[in-house]
Amino acid sequence: MANTEVEIEYENETSNDQEAILAGITIEKQNNEPILSKKELYAWYLYAFACEVYAVVSLSSFIPLILEQFASEQGVLNINHEIACKNSTELKTIEEVRCVVNIFGLWVDTASFSLYTFSFSVILQAITAISIGATADHGAMRKTLLISFALVGSVSAMLFLLVTPPMFLLVAIIAIIGNVCFGASFVCFNGFLPVLARNHKDVRKIFDKIKSHIAEKKKLSNDQQISYFDDDNINDQNDQSTTELLLNDNNSDVILYNLLDNLAKTKEIISTHISARGFASGYFGGIILLCICFIISFSLHSSVFSLQIGVFLSGTWWFLFSLLVAKWLQPRPGPPLSLDERRKARWFDYVVYAWKKLWITISQARKLEMTFKFLIAWFFISDGYTTITSVSLLFAKTTLQVPAMGLIAISLIVPLAALFGTIIVPKFQSYFGLTTKQTVIILNILLLCIPFYGCLGFILPFGGLKSGTELYYLAVWFGIIIGSIQSYCRTLFSELVPRGRETEFFALYAVTDKGSSWLGPTLVAIITDITHEIRFGFVLLFFLILSPIPILLSLNVTKGKEDADKASNKQAIII
Repeated sequence: MANTEVEIEYENETSNDQEAILAGITIEKQNNEPILSKKELYAWYLYAFACEVYAVVSLSSFIPLILEQFASEQGVLNINHEIACKNSTELKTIEEVRCVVNIFGLWVDTASFSLYTFSFSVILQAITAISIGATADHGAMRKTLLISFALVGSVSAMLFLLVTPPMFLLVAIIAIIGNVCFGASFVCFNGFLPVLARNHKDVRKIFDKIKSHIAEKKKLSNDQQISYFDDDNINDQNDQSTTELLLNDNNSDVILYNLLDNLAKTKEIISTHISARGFASGYFGGIILLCICFIISFSLHSSVFSLQIGVFLSGTWWFLFSLLVAKWLQPRPGPPLSLDERRKARWFDYVVYAWKKLWITISQARKLEMTFKFLIAWFFISDGYTTITSVSLLFAKTTLQVPAMGLIAISLIVPLAALFGTIIVPKFQSYFGLTTKQTVIILNILLLCIPFYGCLGFILPFGGLKSGTELYYLAVWFGIIIGSIQSYCRTLFSELVPRGRETEFFALYAVTDKGSSWLGPTLVAIITDITHEIRFGFVLLFFLILSPIPILLSLNVTKGKEDADKASNKQAIII
Protein backbone atom coordinates (compact mmCIF):
# COMPACT_ATOMS: atom_id res chain seq x y z
CA MET A 1 0.00 0.00 0.00
CA ALA A 2 1.33 3.47 -0.85
CA ASN A 3 2.22 5.67 2.06
CA THR A 4 -0.39 8.33 2.62
CA GLU A 5 -0.89 11.09 5.11
CA VAL A 6 -4.07 12.33 6.66
CA GLU A 7 -4.40 15.90 7.76
CA ILE A 8 -7.44 16.42 9.96
CA GLU A 9 -8.78 19.77 11.01
CA TYR A 10 -11.67 20.07 13.45
CA GLU A 11 -13.16 22.48 15.91
CA ASN A 12 -15.27 22.11 19.01
CA GLU A 13 -18.77 23.50 19.26
CA THR A 14 -20.22 23.29 22.75
CA SER A 15 -23.98 23.19 23.20
CA ASN A 16 -25.03 22.46 26.79
CA ASP A 17 -23.49 19.08 27.66
CA GLN A 18 -23.14 17.92 24.08
CA GLU A 19 -19.66 16.99 22.89
CA ALA A 20 -17.97 18.69 19.95
CA ILE A 21 -18.69 17.41 16.45
CA LEU A 22 -16.43 17.10 13.47
CA ALA A 23 -16.19 20.10 11.19
CA GLY A 24 -13.92 18.92 8.40
CA ILE A 25 -11.84 16.05 7.00
CA THR A 26 -9.00 16.30 4.53
CA ILE A 27 -6.84 13.42 3.41
CA GLU A 28 -3.78 14.40 1.47
CA LYS A 29 -1.58 12.25 -0.66
CA GLN A 30 2.11 12.39 0.15
CA ASN A 31 5.09 11.47 -1.99
CA ASN A 32 5.73 8.20 -0.14
CA GLU A 33 7.46 9.93 2.73
CA PRO A 34 9.33 7.41 4.90
CA ILE A 35 8.47 7.07 8.57
CA LEU A 36 10.82 8.99 10.84
CA SER A 37 13.69 6.81 12.05
CA LYS A 38 15.60 7.17 15.32
CA LYS A 39 18.82 7.90 13.46
CA GLU A 40 17.17 10.74 11.53
CA LEU A 41 15.62 12.19 14.68
CA TYR A 42 18.94 12.02 16.53
CA ALA A 43 20.59 13.73 13.56
CA TRP A 44 18.15 16.62 13.96
CA TYR A 45 18.94 16.82 17.67
CA LEU A 46 22.62 16.63 16.81
CA TYR A 47 22.49 19.80 14.74
CA ALA A 48 21.11 21.71 17.72
CA PHE A 49 23.95 20.17 19.75
CA ALA A 50 26.38 21.34 17.05
CA CYS A 51 25.32 24.91 16.35
CA GLU A 52 24.07 26.13 19.74
CA VAL A 53 27.61 26.08 21.11
CA TYR A 54 28.39 28.90 18.68
CA ALA A 55 25.41 30.89 19.98
CA VAL A 56 26.12 30.26 23.67
CA VAL A 57 29.91 30.58 23.63
CA SER A 58 30.70 32.90 20.73
CA LEU A 59 27.72 35.11 19.89
CA SER A 60 26.55 35.70 23.44
CA SER A 61 29.85 35.83 25.30
CA PHE A 62 33.22 35.86 23.56
CA ILE A 63 32.87 37.64 20.18
CA PRO A 64 31.50 40.91 21.67
CA LEU A 65 34.44 41.01 24.09
CA ILE A 66 36.96 40.31 21.31
CA LEU A 67 35.50 43.03 19.08
CA GLU A 68 35.56 45.59 21.90
CA GLN A 69 39.11 44.70 22.94
CA PHE A 70 40.51 44.72 19.40
CA ALA A 71 38.85 48.07 18.69
CA SER A 72 40.18 49.52 21.97
CA GLU A 73 43.73 48.49 21.14
CA GLN A 74 43.43 50.43 17.88
CA GLY A 75 41.41 53.28 19.37
CA VAL A 76 42.26 56.80 20.52
CA LEU A 77 40.84 59.18 23.11
CA ASN A 78 37.76 61.11 22.08
CA ILE A 79 39.27 64.33 23.48
CA ASN A 80 42.63 63.88 21.73
CA HIS A 81 42.93 61.65 18.68
CA GLU A 82 46.71 61.70 19.01
CA ILE A 83 46.70 59.65 22.22
CA ALA A 84 46.15 55.89 21.93
CA CYS A 85 43.71 54.36 24.40
CA LYS A 86 46.14 51.66 25.46
CA ASN A 87 48.70 54.31 26.48
CA SER A 88 46.27 56.57 28.34
CA THR A 89 45.73 56.82 32.08
CA GLU A 90 42.94 59.40 31.67
CA LEU A 91 40.60 56.76 30.26
CA LYS A 92 40.31 55.12 33.67
CA THR A 93 40.28 58.25 35.82
CA ILE A 94 38.08 60.75 33.95
CA GLU A 95 34.48 59.70 33.27
CA GLU A 96 34.04 61.97 30.21
CA VAL A 97 37.02 60.44 28.43
CA ARG A 98 36.09 57.59 26.13
CA CYS A 99 37.88 55.39 23.65
CA VAL A 100 36.87 55.81 20.01
CA VAL A 101 37.93 54.19 16.77
CA ASN A 102 37.72 55.45 13.20
CA ILE A 103 35.30 53.43 11.06
CA PHE A 104 35.30 54.69 7.47
CA GLY A 105 35.69 58.30 8.60
CA LEU A 106 33.30 58.09 11.56
CA TRP A 107 34.48 58.05 15.17
CA VAL A 108 32.70 55.24 16.99
CA ASP A 109 32.83 54.42 20.69
CA THR A 110 34.68 51.11 21.03
CA ALA A 111 32.01 49.90 23.46
CA SER A 112 29.41 50.40 20.72
CA PHE A 113 31.49 48.82 17.96
CA SER A 114 30.31 45.26 18.70
CA LEU A 115 26.69 46.46 19.04
CA TYR A 116 26.79 48.06 15.60
CA THR A 117 28.44 44.95 14.19
CA PHE A 118 25.73 42.65 15.51
CA SER A 119 22.93 45.05 14.57
CA PHE A 120 24.17 45.02 10.99
CA SER A 121 24.50 41.23 11.06
CA VAL A 122 20.90 40.93 12.29
CA ILE A 123 19.71 42.99 9.30
CA LEU A 124 21.66 40.79 6.88
CA GLN A 125 20.42 37.71 8.71
CA ALA A 126 16.80 38.76 8.16
CA ILE A 127 17.43 39.47 4.46
CA THR A 128 19.14 36.10 4.04
CA ALA A 129 16.34 34.24 5.83
CA ILE A 130 13.76 35.75 3.48
CA SER A 131 15.94 35.06 0.44
CA ILE A 132 16.15 31.33 1.17
CA GLY A 133 12.85 30.68 2.97
CA ALA A 134 10.53 29.79 0.11
CA THR A 135 13.28 28.19 -1.98
CA ALA A 136 14.31 25.80 0.78
CA ASP A 137 10.89 24.10 0.73
CA HIS A 138 11.54 22.75 -2.79
CA GLY A 139 13.51 19.65 -3.66
CA ALA A 140 16.29 18.83 -1.22
CA MET A 141 17.23 22.50 -0.76
CA ARG A 142 16.31 22.57 2.94
CA LYS A 143 19.08 20.13 3.88
CA THR A 144 21.51 21.47 1.28
CA LEU A 145 21.21 25.02 2.55
CA LEU A 146 21.36 23.92 6.19
CA ILE A 147 24.67 22.09 5.70
CA SER A 148 26.12 24.78 3.42
CA PHE A 149 25.47 27.59 5.86
CA ALA A 150 26.70 25.41 8.74
CA LEU A 151 30.03 24.76 7.04
CA VAL A 152 30.61 28.39 6.03
CA GLY A 153 29.60 29.67 9.47
CA SER A 154 31.76 27.19 11.35
CA VAL A 155 34.82 27.98 9.21
CA SER A 156 34.33 31.70 9.85
CA ALA A 157 34.37 30.97 13.60
CA MET A 158 37.59 28.95 13.27
CA LEU A 159 39.28 31.91 11.56
CA PHE A 160 39.16 33.82 14.86
CA LEU A 161 42.26 31.94 15.95
CA LEU A 162 44.30 33.71 13.23
CA VAL A 163 43.23 37.34 13.64
CA THR A 164 45.08 40.15 15.44
CA PRO A 165 43.96 43.58 16.80
CA PRO A 166 44.99 45.57 13.67
CA MET A 167 42.53 43.37 11.72
CA PHE A 168 39.52 44.46 13.84
CA LEU A 169 37.44 45.44 10.78
CA LEU A 170 38.09 42.05 9.21
CA VAL A 171 37.11 40.45 12.52
CA ALA A 172 33.79 42.32 12.39
CA ILE A 173 33.17 41.02 8.86
CA ILE A 174 33.96 37.45 9.92
CA ALA A 175 31.59 37.83 12.89
CA ILE A 176 28.84 39.08 10.59
CA ILE A 177 29.32 36.11 8.24
CA GLY A 178 29.16 33.69 11.15
CA ASN A 179 26.01 35.23 12.62
CA VAL A 180 24.24 35.32 9.25
CA CYS A 181 25.12 31.69 8.53
CA PHE A 182 24.02 30.61 12.00
CA GLY A 183 20.63 32.30 11.59
CA ALA A 184 20.08 31.02 8.05
CA SER A 185 20.94 27.43 8.97
CA PHE A 186 18.61 27.62 11.97
CA VAL A 187 15.74 28.65 9.69
CA CYS A 188 16.26 25.46 7.69
CA PHE A 189 16.68 23.48 10.91
CA ASN A 190 13.32 24.73 12.24
CA GLY A 191 11.69 23.95 8.90
CA PHE A 192 12.29 20.25 9.56
CA LEU A 193 10.23 20.24 12.79
CA PRO A 194 6.68 19.94 11.37
CA VAL A 195 7.91 17.50 8.71
CA LEU A 196 9.49 15.19 11.28
CA ALA A 197 6.51 15.41 13.64
CA ARG A 198 3.93 14.40 11.05
CA ASN A 199 6.05 11.43 9.96
CA HIS A 200 6.61 10.09 13.47
CA LYS A 201 5.56 6.46 13.75
CA ASP A 202 2.90 7.16 16.40
CA VAL A 203 1.29 9.85 14.26
CA ARG A 204 1.42 7.75 11.11
CA LYS A 205 -0.28 4.84 12.92
CA ILE A 206 -3.27 7.05 13.62
CA PHE A 207 -3.27 8.21 10.00
CA ASP A 208 -3.50 4.58 8.92
CA LYS A 209 -6.37 3.90 11.33
CA ILE A 210 -8.35 6.85 10.01
CA LYS A 211 -7.68 5.79 6.44
CA SER A 212 -8.84 2.24 7.18
CA HIS A 213 -11.94 3.54 8.93
CA ILE A 214 -12.88 5.68 5.94
CA ALA A 215 -12.23 2.78 3.60
CA GLU A 216 -14.50 0.52 5.67
CA LYS A 217 -17.30 3.07 5.77
CA LYS A 218 -17.07 3.64 2.04
CA LYS A 219 -16.85 -0.13 1.40
CA LEU A 220 -13.97 0.23 -0.99
CA SER A 221 -10.60 -1.47 -1.18
CA ASN A 222 -7.68 0.19 0.62
CA ASP A 223 -5.84 1.10 -2.59
CA GLN A 224 -8.81 2.52 -4.52
CA GLN A 225 -8.73 6.18 -5.38
CA ILE A 226 -11.93 8.00 -4.42
CA SER A 227 -11.59 11.55 -5.65
CA TYR A 228 -9.45 14.58 -6.02
CA PHE A 229 -10.94 17.83 -4.97
CA ASP A 230 -10.31 21.50 -4.36
CA ASP A 231 -12.01 24.04 -2.12
CA ASP A 232 -14.54 24.99 -4.80
CA ASN A 233 -15.67 21.39 -5.22
CA ILE A 234 -16.06 20.95 -1.47
CA ASN A 235 -18.36 23.95 -1.31
CA ASP A 236 -20.39 22.85 -4.32
CA GLN A 237 -23.94 22.26 -3.05
CA ASN A 238 -24.66 19.86 -5.89
CA ASP A 239 -22.04 17.39 -4.67
CA GLN A 240 -22.08 15.45 -1.43
CA SER A 241 -18.54 15.34 0.03
CA THR A 242 -16.96 12.48 1.86
CA THR A 243 -17.22 14.52 5.05
CA GLU A 244 -21.00 14.81 4.71
CA LEU A 245 -21.39 11.11 3.98
CA LEU A 246 -19.39 10.18 7.05
CA LEU A 247 -21.13 12.65 9.36
CA ASN A 248 -24.54 11.25 8.43
CA ASP A 249 -23.60 8.08 10.29
CA ASN A 250 -23.77 8.52 14.06
CA ASN A 251 -21.50 5.55 14.73
CA SER A 252 -18.96 7.00 12.32
CA ASP A 253 -19.14 10.30 14.21
CA VAL A 254 -18.14 8.69 17.51
CA ILE A 255 -15.34 6.50 16.15
CA LEU A 256 -13.95 9.11 13.83
CA TYR A 257 -14.12 11.86 16.43
CA ASN A 258 -12.10 9.73 18.85
CA LEU A 259 -9.52 9.09 16.16
CA LEU A 260 -9.34 12.78 15.29
CA ASP A 261 -9.02 13.79 18.92
CA ASN A 262 -6.25 11.24 19.40
CA LEU A 263 -4.51 12.49 16.26
CA ALA A 264 -4.54 16.13 17.35
CA LYS A 265 -3.25 15.32 20.83
CA THR A 266 -0.59 12.93 19.55
CA LYS A 267 0.76 15.40 16.99
CA GLU A 268 0.93 18.14 19.61
CA ILE A 269 2.71 15.87 22.11
CA ILE A 270 5.19 14.59 19.53
CA SER A 271 5.93 18.07 18.18
CA THR A 272 6.39 19.48 21.69
CA HIS A 273 8.62 16.56 22.67
CA ILE A 274 10.85 16.90 19.61
CA SER A 275 11.13 20.67 19.93
CA ALA A 276 11.96 20.54 23.65
CA ARG A 277 14.62 17.87 23.18
CA GLY A 278 16.13 19.90 20.36
CA PHE A 279 16.57 22.91 22.62
CA ALA A 280 17.81 20.69 25.45
CA SER A 281 20.45 19.20 23.13
CA GLY A 282 21.60 22.66 22.13
CA TYR A 283 21.86 23.93 25.69
CA PHE A 284 23.67 20.77 26.76
CA GLY A 285 26.30 21.21 24.06
CA GLY A 286 26.69 24.89 24.88
CA ILE A 287 27.18 24.19 28.57
CA ILE A 288 29.87 21.56 27.92
CA LEU A 289 31.95 23.82 25.69
CA LEU A 290 31.33 26.88 27.86
CA CYS A 291 32.82 25.04 30.85
CA ILE A 292 35.84 24.00 28.76
CA CYS A 293 36.32 27.56 27.54
CA PHE A 294 36.10 28.99 31.04
CA ILE A 295 38.87 26.62 32.17
CA ILE A 296 41.03 27.72 29.23
CA SER A 297 40.27 31.38 29.90
CA PHE A 298 41.14 31.00 33.59
CA SER A 299 44.38 29.17 32.73
CA LEU A 300 45.43 31.96 30.35
CA HIS A 301 44.42 34.68 32.84
CA SER A 302 41.37 35.76 30.80
CA SER A 303 43.50 36.98 27.91
CA VAL A 304 41.91 37.93 24.60
CA PHE A 305 43.67 35.00 22.97
CA SER A 306 41.86 32.63 25.33
CA LEU A 307 38.59 34.07 24.01
CA GLN A 308 39.80 33.52 20.44
CA ILE A 309 40.51 29.89 21.31
CA GLY A 310 36.95 29.57 22.63
CA VAL A 311 35.45 30.90 19.40
CA PHE A 312 37.73 28.59 17.39
CA LEU A 313 36.61 25.59 19.44
CA SER A 314 32.94 26.51 18.94
CA GLY A 315 33.51 26.64 15.18
CA THR A 316 35.35 23.32 15.20
CA TRP A 317 32.57 21.75 17.27
CA TRP A 318 29.94 23.13 14.87
CA PHE A 319 31.87 21.92 11.81
CA LEU A 320 32.58 18.35 12.98
CA PHE A 321 29.09 17.56 14.24
CA SER A 322 27.54 19.11 11.13
CA LEU A 323 29.38 16.50 9.06
CA LEU A 324 27.53 13.77 10.97
CA VAL A 325 24.26 15.63 10.45
CA ALA A 326 24.97 15.76 6.71
CA LYS A 327 25.37 11.98 6.72
CA TRP A 328 22.38 10.99 8.84
CA LEU A 329 19.69 13.63 8.31
CA GLN A 330 17.28 12.74 5.50
CA PRO A 331 16.57 15.55 2.97
CA ARG A 332 12.78 15.10 3.10
CA PRO A 333 12.45 16.74 -0.34
CA GLY A 334 9.54 19.00 -1.19
CA PRO A 335 7.99 19.56 -4.62
CA PRO A 336 10.38 20.57 -7.41
CA LEU A 337 10.81 24.28 -8.05
CA SER A 338 9.66 25.28 -11.53
CA LEU A 339 11.18 28.50 -12.83
CA ASP A 340 11.83 29.62 -16.38
CA GLU A 341 12.31 26.44 -18.42
CA ARG A 342 13.86 28.36 -21.32
CA ARG A 343 17.15 28.83 -19.47
CA LYS A 344 19.08 27.37 -16.59
CA ALA A 345 18.10 28.85 -13.25
CA ARG A 346 20.72 30.99 -11.50
CA TRP A 347 21.05 31.69 -7.78
CA PHE A 348 19.56 35.15 -8.40
CA ASP A 349 16.38 33.52 -9.76
CA TYR A 350 15.91 31.57 -6.53
CA VAL A 351 16.32 34.73 -4.46
CA VAL A 352 13.80 36.64 -6.59
CA TYR A 353 11.37 33.72 -6.31
CA ALA A 354 11.69 33.74 -2.51
CA TRP A 355 10.99 37.48 -2.25
CA LYS A 356 8.04 37.25 -4.64
CA LYS A 357 6.65 34.37 -2.58
CA LEU A 358 7.05 36.44 0.58
CA TRP A 359 5.08 39.31 -0.94
CA ILE A 360 2.32 36.93 -2.00
CA THR A 361 2.22 35.43 1.49
CA ILE A 362 1.98 38.84 3.16
CA SER A 363 -0.71 39.97 0.73
CA GLN A 364 -2.73 36.90 1.75
CA ALA A 365 -2.27 37.54 5.48
CA ARG A 366 -6.03 37.72 6.00
CA LYS A 367 -6.32 34.09 4.89
CA LEU A 368 -3.78 33.13 7.56
CA GLU A 369 -5.02 35.46 10.27
CA MET A 370 -4.06 33.25 13.22
CA THR A 371 -0.59 32.52 11.88
CA PHE A 372 0.22 36.20 11.54
CA LYS A 373 -1.46 36.98 14.84
CA PHE A 374 0.92 34.56 16.52
CA LEU A 375 3.88 36.22 14.76
CA ILE A 376 2.83 39.52 16.33
CA ALA A 377 2.74 37.85 19.75
CA TRP A 378 6.12 36.24 19.04
CA PHE A 379 7.55 39.67 18.19
CA PHE A 380 6.83 40.90 21.72
CA ILE A 381 7.79 37.63 23.43
CA SER A 382 11.14 37.51 21.66
CA ASP A 383 11.79 41.19 22.27
CA GLY A 384 10.91 40.73 25.93
CA TYR A 385 13.35 37.97 26.76
CA THR A 386 16.08 39.48 24.57
CA THR A 387 15.78 42.79 26.42
CA ILE A 388 15.79 41.05 29.80
CA THR A 389 19.11 39.46 28.86
CA SER A 390 20.62 42.81 27.87
CA VAL A 391 19.19 44.87 30.72
CA SER A 392 19.90 42.35 33.48
CA LEU A 393 23.61 42.00 32.72
CA LEU A 394 24.03 45.74 32.34
CA PHE A 395 22.01 46.32 35.52
CA ALA A 396 24.14 43.78 37.37
CA LYS A 397 27.38 45.42 36.29
CA THR A 398 26.48 49.11 36.70
CA THR A 399 23.91 49.22 39.52
CA LEU A 400 24.55 46.10 41.61
CA GLN A 401 28.33 46.17 40.99
CA VAL A 402 28.47 42.41 40.37
CA PRO A 403 32.14 41.42 39.72
CA ALA A 404 33.34 39.80 36.51
CA MET A 405 33.35 36.29 37.95
CA GLY A 406 29.76 36.84 39.08
CA LEU A 407 28.74 37.79 35.54
CA ILE A 408 30.46 34.67 34.24
CA ALA A 409 28.56 32.60 36.79
CA ILE A 410 25.27 34.12 35.65
CA SER A 411 26.10 33.34 32.01
CA LEU A 412 26.56 29.70 33.02
CA ILE A 413 23.52 29.51 35.34
CA VAL A 414 21.06 30.60 32.63
CA PRO A 415 21.79 27.79 30.09
CA LEU A 416 21.95 25.23 32.91
CA ALA A 417 18.51 26.32 34.13
CA ALA A 418 17.26 26.43 30.53
CA LEU A 419 18.32 22.81 30.05
CA PHE A 420 16.43 21.88 33.21
CA GLY A 421 13.38 23.84 32.01
CA THR A 422 13.18 22.03 28.67
CA ILE A 423 13.00 18.75 30.62
CA ILE A 424 10.67 19.65 33.50
CA VAL A 425 8.10 21.92 31.81
CA PRO A 426 6.83 19.22 29.38
CA LYS A 427 6.23 17.00 32.43
CA PHE A 428 4.34 19.87 34.05
CA GLN A 429 2.27 20.29 30.88
CA SER A 430 1.47 16.59 30.70
CA TYR A 431 0.53 16.36 34.40
CA PHE A 432 -1.98 19.19 34.18
CA GLY A 433 -3.18 18.34 30.65
CA LEU A 434 -2.31 21.76 29.21
CA THR A 435 -2.33 22.61 25.52
CA THR A 436 0.69 24.20 23.87
CA LYS A 437 -1.07 27.56 23.74
CA GLN A 438 -1.96 27.43 27.44
CA THR A 439 1.62 26.53 28.32
CA VAL A 440 3.00 29.48 26.32
CA ILE A 441 0.62 31.86 28.12
CA ILE A 442 1.63 30.52 31.55
CA LEU A 443 5.33 30.79 30.71
CA ASN A 444 4.80 34.35 29.51
CA ILE A 445 3.09 35.25 32.80
CA LEU A 446 6.01 33.72 34.71
CA LEU A 447 8.41 35.76 32.58
CA LEU A 448 6.40 38.86 33.49
CA CYS A 449 7.35 38.31 37.15
CA ILE A 450 10.96 39.34 36.44
CA PRO A 451 10.34 42.98 35.43
CA PHE A 452 7.57 43.19 38.04
CA TYR A 453 10.07 42.21 40.73
CA GLY A 454 12.56 44.75 39.38
CA CYS A 455 9.89 47.48 39.58
CA LEU A 456 9.28 46.64 43.26
CA GLY A 457 12.69 48.16 43.91
CA PHE A 458 11.12 51.60 43.52
CA ILE A 459 8.81 51.13 46.51
CA LEU A 460 10.25 48.40 48.75
CA PRO A 461 13.05 49.11 51.26
CA PHE A 462 14.45 45.64 50.59
CA GLY A 463 14.21 43.17 47.74
CA GLY A 464 13.28 44.31 44.25
CA LEU A 465 16.72 43.51 42.87
CA LYS A 466 18.85 45.56 45.24
CA SER A 467 21.56 42.94 45.77
CA GLY A 468 23.62 40.68 43.57
CA THR A 469 22.39 37.58 45.40
CA GLU A 470 18.84 38.16 44.15
CA LEU A 471 20.14 38.21 40.60
CA TYR A 472 21.40 34.64 40.85
CA TYR A 473 17.94 33.40 41.85
CA LEU A 474 16.36 35.36 39.01
CA ALA A 475 18.92 33.87 36.60
CA VAL A 476 17.63 30.40 37.53
CA TRP A 477 14.01 31.56 37.13
CA PHE A 478 14.75 33.22 33.79
CA GLY A 479 16.71 30.22 32.49
CA ILE A 480 13.91 27.76 33.24
CA ILE A 481 11.42 29.97 31.41
CA ILE A 482 13.58 30.97 28.44
CA GLY A 483 14.43 27.45 27.34
CA SER A 484 10.81 26.33 27.55
CA ILE A 485 9.12 29.36 26.01
CA GLN A 486 11.38 29.19 22.96
CA SER A 487 10.57 25.52 22.54
CA TYR A 488 6.81 25.87 22.97
CA CYS A 489 6.55 28.93 20.72
CA ARG A 490 8.33 27.01 17.98
CA THR A 491 5.96 24.08 18.48
CA LEU A 492 2.86 26.27 18.41
CA PHE A 493 3.98 28.06 15.27
CA SER A 494 4.74 24.76 13.53
CA GLU A 495 1.05 23.85 13.95
CA LEU A 496 0.02 27.02 12.09
CA VAL A 497 2.36 26.58 9.13
CA PRO A 498 0.96 25.47 5.72
CA ARG A 499 2.20 22.07 4.60
CA GLY A 500 4.94 22.25 1.99
CA ARG A 501 5.89 25.83 3.01
CA GLU A 502 7.57 25.09 6.34
CA THR A 503 10.90 26.84 5.75
CA GLU A 504 9.23 29.82 4.10
CA PHE A 505 7.20 30.49 7.23
CA PHE A 506 10.01 29.73 9.63
CA ALA A 507 11.97 32.38 7.74
CA LEU A 508 9.21 34.82 8.72
CA TYR A 509 9.47 33.43 12.25
CA ALA A 510 13.20 34.18 12.30
CA VAL A 511 12.73 37.64 10.79
CA THR A 512 10.14 38.45 13.46
CA ASP A 513 12.54 37.21 16.13
CA LYS A 514 15.57 39.12 14.87
CA GLY A 515 13.51 42.12 13.81
CA SER A 516 12.41 42.66 17.39
CA SER A 517 15.82 42.17 19.01
CA TRP A 518 16.80 45.81 18.57
CA LEU A 519 13.58 47.46 19.82
CA GLY A 520 13.67 46.74 23.55
CA PRO A 521 17.40 47.41 24.13
CA THR A 522 17.15 50.65 22.13
CA LEU A 523 14.18 51.91 24.14
CA VAL A 524 15.87 50.96 27.41
CA ALA A 525 18.98 52.88 26.32
CA ILE A 526 16.86 55.96 25.57
CA ILE A 527 15.05 55.70 28.92
CA THR A 528 18.37 55.33 30.74
CA ASP A 529 19.83 58.37 28.97
CA ILE A 530 16.80 60.46 29.96
CA THR A 531 16.36 59.26 33.55
CA HIS A 532 19.96 58.24 34.34
CA GLU A 533 18.42 55.21 36.09
CA ILE A 534 18.44 51.85 34.30
CA ARG A 535 15.85 50.45 36.72
CA PHE A 536 13.16 52.37 34.77
CA GLY A 537 13.85 49.89 31.98
CA PHE A 538 11.96 47.29 34.00
CA VAL A 539 8.78 49.36 33.58
CA LEU A 540 9.15 49.16 29.81
CA LEU A 541 9.92 45.44 30.07
CA PHE A 542 6.75 44.85 32.06
CA PHE A 543 4.55 46.26 29.31
CA LEU A 544 6.56 44.57 26.53
CA ILE A 545 6.05 41.14 28.08
CA LEU A 546 2.43 41.91 29.01
CA SER A 547 1.54 42.81 25.39
CA PRO A 548 1.47 39.28 23.87
CA ILE A 549 -0.83 37.81 26.56
CA PRO A 550 -4.14 39.26 25.19
CA ILE A 551 -3.01 38.36 21.67
CA LEU A 552 -2.38 34.75 22.69
CA LEU A 553 -5.70 34.58 24.55
CA SER A 554 -7.52 35.56 21.35
CA LEU A 555 -5.54 33.07 19.24
CA ASN A 556 -7.82 30.36 17.79
CA VAL A 557 -5.39 27.53 17.13
CA THR A 558 -8.05 25.32 15.52
CA LYS A 559 -8.95 28.01 13.00
CA GLY A 560 -5.26 28.62 12.41
CA LYS A 561 -4.77 24.96 11.52
CA GLU A 562 -7.73 25.02 9.15
CA ASP A 563 -6.47 28.17 7.43
CA ALA A 564 -2.99 26.65 7.11
CA ASP A 565 -4.51 23.52 5.56
CA LYS A 566 -6.37 25.61 2.97
CA ALA A 567 -3.14 27.42 2.12
CA SER A 568 -1.32 24.13 1.57
CA ASN A 569 -0.68 22.53 -1.78
CA LYS A 570 -3.25 20.65 -3.91
CA GLN A 571 -5.28 18.19 -1.84
CA ALA A 572 -6.78 14.80 -2.56
CA ILE A 573 -8.62 11.94 -0.88
CA ILE A 574 -6.74 8.68 -1.20
CA ILE A 575 -7.84 5.35 0.26
